[in-house]
Amino acid sequence: MKQLILFLFLIISNCLFGQISKELVTTIKSLEKYQSFYTLDREINDIENKVDKIAKSDELEYLALNGSNVYIKGVAIKILINRNDKNIKDVFKKLINSKDSIICNTEHLSSSVSLPAFFFENLSFNNKLDKGTQNNIKSDLIEIILNNQPVNISLLNEIHYQIPVNKKYYEKIRNIVVKSNSPSLLITLAKYQNENDIELIKSFKEDSFSAIEEFPNDDFLPFLEEYTNHYDEFPYMFAVSKFCNPKGAELVSKIVDLKTTNLKNSTCNKNYCLKAFYNQIYRNDCKLFYPILEKMWLSHKILSFDILDFYEENHTKEETVNFILSGLSLNGKAELISQNMYDIEKMLSQNNEEDLTFGETGKLIKLLNRLKTLSEEKYQFALNGVISTIDDLETDDFIYQLNDNRNLLKAKNSFIQKMKSNESVYGLLIIINGVKKLGDKKLFKACFEIIKERRNEFQEKEVWEKSLQEFLRKNKLKL
Repeated sequence: MKQLILFLFLIISNCLFGQISKELVTTIKSLEKYQSFYTLDREINDIENKVDKIAKSDELEYLALNGSNVYIKGVAIKILINRNDKNIKDVFKKLINSKDSIICNTEHLSSSVSLPAFFFENLSFNNKLDKGTQNNIKSDLIEIILNNQPVNISLLNEIHYQIPVNKKYYEKIRNIVVKSNSPSLLITLAKYQNENDIELIKSFKEDSFSAIEEFPNDDFLPFLEEYTNHYDEFPYMFAVSKFCNPKGAELVSKIVDLKTTNLKNSTCNKNYCLKAFYNQIYRNDCKLFYPILEKMWLSHKILSFDILDFYEENHTKEETVNFILSGLSLNGKAELISQNMYDIEKMLSQNNEEDLTFGETGKLIKLLNRLKTLSEEKYQFALNGVISTIDDLETDDFIYQLNDNRNLLKAKNSFIQKMKSNESVYGLLIIINGVKKLGDKKLFKACFEIIKERRNEFQEKEVWEKSLQEFLRKNKLKL
């Protein structure tokens, strides 16, 4: 039996070596263990680079079609695409109905893509080919899909956002949309922005919003107004935000009123819902919407620095000071936005380690420093309120990042009151650690007296006593 297995292995090996070199066989061997790709896996990158150096075009084609698992096929396909190899189209034709799928993992997400759709994924996120070349290859592959019978509609649905606009297959796309009633391919069709398709798009009703986003024709505004009850849905708001004109601004104003009036009925966290909603409206940087969003700072304490810049450009110094202070004076935490959460390219290019305004504390400090440049007096007034409302657990970091001990010490009473009223067992020690950085012995002593007075409140918390003893030891204090 062992001899038979060995004999079969030798036959398979010889067949394989007849198609690809022994060096290539050895190189791809480790890919046989893969069940998913991990984007930060250095091993897979090293393998790809080595395969790229040693593999010939016909070897890659063989692996793409006959690799022992889908990940070997995927590596071969990726390299063929990066080379803009003449065999790409032939390989795609043979894999067009493949049932294989590739799983890709990131730090937090996992996604699956069919093997034929994997071609488009690698074209869309490719740093080896220019955009023109990418789109030319995509167009060739789309023609192959449309000319293949029967047309693989599930594949078209999977890649609908990656289908380039090309007049030569407009009619075929439209016919498929009509026959299949596919909301995904409706989005592809909408990119042609053909006015003859407006009624067809409307006929999809609630499933039309993403298509309208691609084709923001004013004829859709009355239609969107009929569906304002969908204001909590991303596709609807993304569509509305595309209409940067007076009528669009009227609709946005109406939707903001609906959203803020019905916040209590929302199923998600109030602050998150508002922040996401706010970002959806100004994602396309329509200045006509800015005055509407300015009001949300005065009513719900949410503000983008882009919109603050716009406000300052169009108002007096005194008006800007009062505007900032009015929002800060509201109860609750300020929700500040330094970068639109839907501007993915800009967010990916942002260096979070260098940009202190990326974190919540850093954004608050940025706003306070803006106020300080406009009015030292109002800045000092605002500090008292901020110290009172800032999260206990962020107080230490706030003091450190603001780096303005002189003005913070003018707000001594706010720190003392915060020590008296805070309800967190950890908050007391974090606040006093921040106070220590201010270098005022009298203030530190006053805060320590409050800890002694309130010690018994937290006796049931085991961690409290342990943390307290550690604090005393570090500061050489006794109760």
